Amino acid sequence: MAVPIEHWLRSATEQLQASSESARLDSECLLAHVLGQNRTWLYTWSDRGLTAEQLSAANALLQRRIAGEPVAYLCGQRDFWSLTLDVNPSTLIPRGDTETLIEWALELPVLATANVLDLGTGTGAIALALASEQPSWHVQGVDFQAEAVALARTNAAKNNLSRVTFEQSDWFSALAVGAGRFDLIVSN
Repeated sequence: MAVPIEHWLRSATEQLQASSESARLDSECLLAHVLGQNRTWLYTWSDRGLTAEQLSAANALLQRRIAGEPVAYLCGQRDFWSLTLDVNPSTLIPRGDTETLIEWALELPVLATANVLDLGTGTGAIALALASEQPSWHVQGVDFQAEAVALARTNAAKNNLSRVTFEQSDWFSALAVGAGRFDLIVSN
């Protein structure tokens, strides 16, 4: 007999109560990811039964979450600003409170064609959010980790922001001579 969506969500939430302050939300995100749907769909179709394959996949993710693995890593994505970013353990997960940095940066009196540098770019979240809001800015991100640079480039392409450049660099060390003049440098 197929397990209805609402029953799985209730059980998963109960299992996560001891290890997560957002047990219901975590459960919804995991199941929505397995089903390839959004969380609203889960409520609309809460009486639908899960297939054996869906149940197995959802339970596997649930066990990993109970063990402490972040939901963003389990689902491979995180929403940030107006973007959806791929995430993986090679970088930190973009946090909602970092969006405050974006707001502050956008309020600064910088040139319409500003040169912007994001130090320690990780997923590229800050650089990409700024570029999405200010298309005339030249935005560059650097990170020491090659895996992070590759992920940031993937996120740029995924969000149609391929004009943002990402380089592997230990802070300023790999930046070209003459590229050292920036109107704005951001970092989190």
